[in-house]
Amino acid sequence: MSGIQNVIQKSMEEIQASKELKQNTLQYLEEQRRRQERKLFHRKPYRALRYALAVICIFLLAGAGSYSVYSKPVSYISIDVNPSIELGINRFDKVVSAKGYNQDGQDILQHVPLKNISYIQAIDRLLQDAYYSRFLTGDSKLVLTVISDQADVMLQKINGNDSFQDYGAVTYSSDTACMTEAHQHEMSFGKYRAYLELSQYDANITVEDCHGMTISEIQDRIETCRGHNKENTQKKHSESHKKHHLEEGY
Repeated sequence: MSGIQNVIQKSMEEIQASKELKQNTLQYLEEQRRRQERKLFHRKPYRALRYALAVICIFLLAGAGSYSVYSKPVSYISIDVNPSIELGINRFDKVVSAKGYNQDGQDILQHVPLKNISYIQAIDRLLQDAYYSRFLTGDSKLVLTVISDQADVMLQKINGNDSFQDYGAVTYSSDTACMTEAHQHEMSFGKYRAYLELSQYDANITVEDCHGMTISEIQDRIETCRGHNKENTQKKHSESHKKHHLEEGY
């Protein structure tokens, strides 16, 4: 019997009533006390549970939001030799995606992890990889193309990398429209940018042609076309200058 019940019972002894009435009254009061305890017992854990669930939901939402920010690429780098690899870079300069756009690129990504490190570290890791370095021969060209609102900053960091400069690499910037078109043709946007440049000199070149060419071959064609254009421009200028002098002679 509880202490409260003892007090009630002593008080009841002083009241003039039948024994049955006193007993029924005591039973009623005890039942009410137990009901109240049961309500408190169930209410407190329920409140605590609701609070705990609310806290968990807040942490889950915050975690999901943070992961969404971390995993979203805001910049892109296309690395082309013959292997064509594209990296997605988040706002913290970390690589969050990597995709090979030809068989060589896909093979390299099978054994060279590039995610969750800075893009400078990823470039270094590729250049130091024994399998990847097989493509960096004396005749090959290493081309990096960047798409970003901070392209100038990224290119400055890349060009300041000693290991990158050891290979006489060249860099370009591009845009998301170029990347969208490139992916429609299953080509890295770096290689597709080179194709677009070459097509300005050679109207007969096609995307299919460039699919079967290395970036070095495309770049060589571009440089050859540039050379021819420069020669033709100089020749026209010389002929125009000569004609001008002849006209003055008359």
